[in-house]
Amino acid sequence: MSKKIPLYNVIESVTHAPKIYSPLRDLSTKVSNRKSTKYSNPPNMFSADIYNGKIYTKSTQGYFQRLRKYLSYFLMLAFFLIPWLEIEGRPAVLFDLQQQQFHIFAMTFWPQDAVYLVELLVLAAFLLIVATLVVGRAWCGFACPQTVWTFIFIWIEEKCEGDRNKRIKLDKQSWSANKIIRKSSKHLLWVLMSLITAYTFVGYFYEIQPLVSDTLNFSIHYIAVSWIIVFVLGTYLNAGWLREKVCMHMCPYARFQAVMYTKDTLVVTYDAQRGEARGKRKQGDNKVSEGLGDCVDCSLCVQVCPVDIDIRDGLQYPCIDCGLCVDACNTVMQKMGFEADLIRFSSQAEPNNRQAIWLRPKTILWGVLTLLICSAFFYSILSRAPLSVDVVRDRSGVLYQKVANGIENTYTINITNKGSQSENFRLDIQPNTDFKITSRPYFMVKQGEATTIVVRVWISNDSDVAYKTGLNFIVRNMHDLAPLAEQNSTFIAPNF
Repeated sequence: MSKKIPLYNVIESVTHAPKIYSPLRDLSTKVSNRKSTKYSNPPNMFSADIYNGKIYTKSTQGYFQRLRKYLSYFLMLAFFLIPWLEIEGRPAVLFDLQQQQFHIFAMTFWPQDAVYLVELLVLAAFLLIVATLVVGRAWCGFACPQTVWTFIFIWIEEKCEGDRNKRIKLDKQSWSANKIIRKSSKHLLWVLMSLITAYTFVGYFYEIQPLVSDTLNFSIHYIAVSWIIVFVLGTYLNAGWLREKVCMHMCPYARFQAVMYTKDTLVVTYDAQRGEARGKRKQGDNKVSEGLGDCVDCSLCVQVCPVDIDIRDGLQYPCIDCGLCVDACNTVMQKMGFEADLIRFSSQAEPNNRQAIWLRPKTILWGVLTLLICSAFFYSILSRAPLSVDVVRDRSGVLYQKVANGIENTYTINITNKGSQSENFRLDIQPNTDFKITSRPYFMVKQGEATTIVVRVWISNDSDVAYKTGLNFIVRNMHDLAPLAEQNSTFIAPNF
């Protein structure tokens, strides 16, 4: 006869991914086992926040909610405003793929500057690692674009459909004129927000003003239209429908964050020693005589959680450290007259009566590496040459040409002005005793542009020159004749 498996075990194995080890979870279990079974809590098999697979989050007020709100407003304002800013007649930030130029405020980057992009990505990765070591997934809870846009979409949903209880009630109702109007208004505003987001994002690659003008004149390029549609759908689906599923299942950071955690990392934790055994009671009841802890088992910490976890079960990988459960619990503690911070940002070292150690070897190591990478990045940016030169010999198949009384080689020189203003330059060569530039050596290159010139170098037949002779092309500033860039090449002569 086959062995029967309890229904809860099946549900637990299907619906819950493995959880990160947490001493707080073990402590919570031990404390609960010591208390009377009268107040024990059965496993929460089906959360009250979910109806037909949808999580209904309850809005709350508090320090962390205000912090998320103001930070979200700042990040969204910066995102929507930057493409409209101009510096010296061009967009402040523009990734011009057609011209192969990246304009970032007063600087212009070219394809040959890709090393700076690599350095920036490495620096961002190290900053994320250091932040995770110190404050856990605070990036996810406060500054991640998925979190910011989901916050705005939930705000729109609350304005159209009401608070959590009203939204649950509305979804359970049969279709009516009121439900159609509320649902349609919400989705129309979601699409409008997605459209504004898509236009702004494409505006970082296609100047925003011509983009809007071309749209109004029905002359927008089909490639721009394609990308706008892609980002409208992506924003609408991710922030409106997928929401927490992106953080839980699609984002790789949620999976490898546990590797970077230590017992001194600040994460959202539940004080099980103080809160257990949890149980409902009225304000003013003697919790000691009834064998209760501070937790009143109101489940508000679950109702406000955007990923629908119970933080009282211990540290779990879906937690994004947004702090909403902290705000909700503190509100209840204040009403009950209990001490605040039953749920708080703390380390796993606190239950062992040990203060979290900020300057620990792992943090110092990653901090020093991050500081070195940051210093190297900014030094390379600030010290980069304002000019780049690329010299290519004539590839027409003729190694050299015999001209009057001498030999001549032809070169194609590409000069890129990375500076902030137009400049006049002069081209010199070394050695300059026998070699002469017969073409015009003076030229002007505008800021942020590249110029290609053809240069002919001549040497007399009377000169004793080898078959191959190294040449050094030097570009100088016409103001002070200071060398700005140089490039090596080869002069080829007949081998007599």
